[in-house]
Amino acid sequence: MVLMNHQTKIRVIYKDTDAGGVVYYANYLGFFEQGRTEYIRSLGFSLKAYEQRGVLFAVEHVDCNYNSPAFYDDEVVIETEAEKITGARIVFFQKCCRGNQPLVTARTTLFAMDVKNFRPMRIPQEFLEKIRDNSLHIESKT
Repeated sequence: MVLMNHQTKIRVIYKDTDAGGVVYYANYLGFFEQGRTEYIRSLGFSLKAYEQRGVLFAVEHVDCNYNSPAFYDDEVVIETEAEKITGARIVFFQKCCRGNQPLVTARTTLFAMDVKNFRPMRIPQEFLEKIRDNSLHIESKT
């Protein structure tokens, strides 16, 4: 079992569900984004502050496995771990769980992008170091 190093609680609201009260599959991507944002915030960084400095973090790839549904009014926990870092990319592994039951897992690759020309750039060094220092199971390539 992989221990995750950040957890974000989310209450499923009506807008997240279909007519049967089941979370619509694409809404998990929003849950995972919230989990990544809170993980980064917990490290003392603000994505908005990086954007103001000219750095965006864009999603390059997402791979999801849907095991079991969440329902209206469930409290789910998004567990987030930085799994791999390169100079311009970070791969996050995330789980959406209800209690101890994993519902959906995802791997999401983000890359740093220059706001001015929308081209890939190196991730700021202080950001890389903080994620490496706070990740339990990181594979790192520079």
